[in-house]
Amino acid sequence: MKNILHTILISFFTFTVISCAKESGSSSSSTATTMSTASIADGTYKLTATTQKVYYSNGTLYGSYTYEISHDSSVTPGYLAVVLEWKGSGVYRVTTKGKATLSASGIDDTPIDCTTNGIDDATLDTDGNVTNNTIIQTGCGGSSSSLEDVSDKLTAISGGFTHYAVLKDSDSNQYQITYTFQKQ
Repeated sequence: MKNILHTILISFFTFTVISCAKESGSSSSSTATTMSTASIADGTYKLTATTQKVYYSNGTLYGSYTYEISHDSSVTPGYLAVVLEWKGSGVYRVTTKGKATLSASGIDDTPIDCTTNGIDDATLDTDGNVTNNTIIQTGCGGSSSSLEDVSDKLTAISGGFTHYAVLKDSDSNQYQITYTFQKQ
């Protein structure tokens, strides 16, 4: 499973943060109420923390990882960033740009290169869950993944927001990843 963790993190970031998970037209809940006012302020947010927990299909914890983030200052804006722009009717325009490497003990380093911006329109419900997504521009490598995106949630925190996602593989092993972003 160690070998897959590197791929999971890259796939998650390039497929879930960039595309905020759900395929266009899909919905996580038919009764979800669309967000009516922005819960997170427009702006540019720097990735400041990443954690991941991996569970076997039987619920047993495989491992828990806290990543060190090394931002690449040679790529605009000098760090790995997400730009949020509220479009109304529950939709955020999400642009991911920059470059960084994530490192954690016991697993391979994970480079995330978003020098080609990823741009998506993500629809959120009143709880911050992503219920729909439209890809505007594929970026950050734009890789596809065999992982199933179970859920995504954006939550406002002091000075920024967190993006929490749950993915599972074909063996029903579960990957829970939290990215923390601070406004710049």
